[in-house]
Amino acid sequence: MKVSDVVLRILGVLLLATAMLKGHELLTTPVANTDIWSYRPFLILQVEFELGMGIWLISGLFKRLSWLVTALCFTLFSGVTLYQGISGAASCGCFGNVHVNPWITLSLIDLPALIALILFRPSGALLAARLFFWRVVRPRSGGRGESPRAPEAWLATVLRASRRFFRPLPFMRCVWVAGLLLIAVGTTTVVLAKNKPETSTSEYEVLEPLTWVDKELPISREIDIGAELSQGNWLVLLYHHDCPDCAKAVPVYEQMARDLDGNDDFLRIALVEMPPYGNGPVSKESPCLLGKLSQKKEWFVTTPAVALLKDGKVASAWEGEAPEFDAVMERMADLL
Repeated sequence: MKVSDVVLRILGVLLLATAMLKGHELLTTPVANTDIWSYRPFLILQVEFELGMGIWLISGLFKRLSWLVTALCFTLFSGVTLYQGISGAASCGCFGNVHVNPWITLSLIDLPALIALILFRPSGALLAARLFFWRVVRPRSGGRGESPRAPEAWLATVLRASRRFFRPLPFMRCVWVAGLLLIAVGTTTVVLAKNKPETSTSEYEVLEPLTWVDKELPISREIDIGAELSQGNWLVLLYHHDCPDCAKAVPVYEQMARDLDGNDDFLRIALVEMPPYGNGPVSKESPCLLGKLSQKKEWFVTTPAVALLKDGKVASAWEGEAPEFDAVMERMADLL
């Protein structure tokens, strides 16, 4: 067996492992569904893509094409992981409930995989890729002053260039692999789509701030400063210590608290840290009331999450964003 075959099969096993870990997470852990990265159908699509890629790579079918697609995938993976590392994400999200720092994933998995793919590639794969992209990407005209090529001629050229990726064409092997892919992807899609974890258990709870409006703050008993928040007007910011958006919002809200100094009857500001606790963006002499959410269970919410309270009742709520000072003042004017 060639080294290039070993590399592709190892990466196939890796993709199968990540698909299973992500699938397990979707079956056991709720998701926020607030953006594309936490949208359950998109996460299911990731599982099915990695599952299909893993089966394809292990099968050894169409090595040149699988090498090209895998190289493009790990280039994309490296870019996403690099962005996560720069943005300060605590986990890359590649391994489901197993949290791994993005920098570790990038340095030990994504980049080494990409380097291995570049160094060890199937015979003729690079030439096939060059010819294919040259004929597909270049303009549909032969040169300056020549009439554009007809779509049929361009398509025929693409098909001829593609043949290098499909040699040889083992028919029965293709049938078996295609059948396995259909069964595996179809079965897991149905299972993941029909088995959503509960939103609240003794171990975890999904917080949905937008549903709190006109209700008592449902987590007040889980906050160590909950009794103080039950009286007067409060702007409460829920934050994670490693959340990049929270790191931007906390200083702004601290400045808002300084600007409101002496107007406690009008509005006060509280910063509530969500577990797991850590060294967050709160200043040592913060003018805000500081609190913490209980560690009794794991909480799921897109931070920063903000709630405007009037005597313990939620008047307005925001999730995944921190409203600006003017927006808060406008809402306060409506309450008075």
